[in-house]
Amino acid sequence: MWVYLQEEVNDIPVDSMDKDEIMESEFFDIRQAFLSLCQGNQYQFDTLRRAKHSSMMVLYHIHNPNAPAFITSCTICHSELEEGQGYKCKICTDFDICHSCHHSSQEVRKHPHKFVARSSATDPSADDRKQRVLQVLFLGSINWVNANKEIGNISMDVILII
Repeated sequence: MWVYLQEEVNDIPVDSMDKDEIMESEFFDIRQAFLSLCQGNQYQFDTLRRAKHSSMMVLYHIHNPNAPAFITSCTICHSELEEGQGYKCKICTDFDICHSCHHSSQEVRKHPHKFVARSSATDPSADDRKQRVLQVLFLGSINWVNANKEIGNISMDVILII
């Protein structure tokens, strides 16, 4: 037999509304976008140590929406590209190259599209936002309603180019 005693609580605040502002992030609109973020950056939650680090990095992306979300590396030599360095293909979302490969690689000359210099995170533009949403779509998120809401009318031709 269990006996429950009533306990009186006196220090309950009158106003329990959260005073923090609501922060939105493109990676939490749909489940697949969050999964793409975690897979693209090797965020793992299988041990306490990895879960702490991954949680910290997810919070970083929430508080710094203009920071690059994915680690970018040169497609040819696989060296990590700093933000604003190297070149990216105007059409292919997953073809980035470093400065040295851009000037010396035969593979770059064979590539059918033109390259543009990568922009930095301190200079975000609408094209960068569009590119980020397309990258999330490319990494597995096929949610046309949210994509259309984020970047306007996205056509099937654009996705087929990717």
